Amino acid sequence: MLENLTQEQFEHVLDILILYKQCMPTYEVCLNEKCIKEAVTFMNTTGKQFASKLGMNKDDDDDDE
Repeated sequence: MLENLTQEQFEHVLDILILYKQCMPTYEVCLNEKCIKEAVTFMNTTGKQFASKLGMNKDDDDDDE
């Protein structure tokens, strides 16, 4: 999985894992598929409020209008 990512995608995965760890300090977060899936699930549910920190909030992109 990780070997097929572009540099930009890999950096985005790292950003998600870092934010996930900051939100869940008692969890052990590693750079593996299991943790990435957990972090993405977290971001898609509970972590939606943090999406703007990663530039994932599409509403923030429309500031020019």
